Amino acid sequence: MDKENQKKNKKYFEYYIVQRKEEFRCRYDHERSWEALQCKLQKRRKRRIGLYCVTASAALFILVLGISHIFSLHNNTQNKDAVVAAVVSFPETGSRKAILTLENGEKVDLSVKKGTISNESSTIINNNSNQLLTYKKVEEVSSTPQMNTLAVPRGGEYQLILSDGTRIWMNAESFLRYPASFVGEKREVFLEGEAFFEVAKDTEHPFVVHTNRHSVEVLGTSFNISAYPDYKVYTTLEEGRVKVSTAKASVVLNPDQQAVIEPDNDDIVTRDVPAYLFTSWAKGNYEFRNTSLAEIVAQLSRWYNVDIYFKNESLKNKRFAGIIFREEELSFAIEVIERVSNVHFTRDGETIYIEDKHE
Repeated sequence: MDKENQKKNKKYFEYYIVQRKEEFRCRYDHERSWEALQCKLQKRRKRRIGLYCVTASAALFILVLGISHIFSLHNNTQNKDAVVAAVVSFPETGSRKAILTLENGEKVDLSVKKGTISNESSTIINNNSNQLLTYKKVEEVSSTPQMNTLAVPRGGEYQLILSDGTRIWMNAESFLRYPASFVGEKREVFLEGEAFFEVAKDTEHPFVVHTNRHSVEVLGTSFNISAYPDYKVYTTLEEGRVKVSTAKASVVLNPDQQAVIEPDNDDIVTRDVPAYLFTSWAKGNYEFRNTSLAEIVAQLSRWYNVDIYFKNESLKNKRFAGIIFREEELSFAIEVIERVSNVHFTRDGETIYIEDKHE
């Protein structure tokens, strides 16, 4: 981890402590454990920074000792790759990657292609070096919208700016279908998965997000939708107002409210929530409060592109509070969870298992 990332993570941590410390202490039993954990992690980070300043000979001496010790434990039969695997068991990381499918069926790998992609339908499509996909309408378009699809795989995320200026953060394992330029009375897009929207204000052209379970209509606001297949659908409002509708019901949300739709019906349940807990992923970290381990594992599986299974189904209901930085390796997230919960992560090849720490 480089110094820039260390500074960024320290900033996240300081913000988290100031804003959440008293609130967490009142609401959840694990908070004291969490604060103690973060102090330990901060000390560990400081020690890492100090290590960068030691002499090359000292570093080499430590490395030789460490490797020699590991080799002795394994009867001198392990090769270099096995030694690394023994030290780092969960090296997975997420990254910015996505596949763009144009109206004509052409597929573009955005992790490879940079610069101008297309100028069809009087719209310039550009993917810059920071991996931000931008649409810019340069003149009046035809009455037939040219539809594009952005697919973000497991282990990925991406950002795009639509032709009206709406900015969208897309999470892992998500798909968004949208026009290169908006035409007609409404600005409509179609989502499967999770995305955070900052909708450009346009009172004459409402912005509508459709999923396979519901629709969300806004004029200009910021909100998050999580609509993965076979899971609950969550719509969380950060700013402004939105109307959430299904085939059976509709509700209007105010800031810090959430609409929840169960997988097996179209009823809508509303509740008051701190919106930041459901939008923090777009800012680079997951924040959890009294969240079930099953929900956390689902998010980690998508972001790190791993398969995680519970050896004991009852562990799914364990509750957790804390913060996990998306830029860190999976090993960081696992260490945080293990230290404040009575669970242990193991892996068998590409598969990861969670078991009770006392088993």
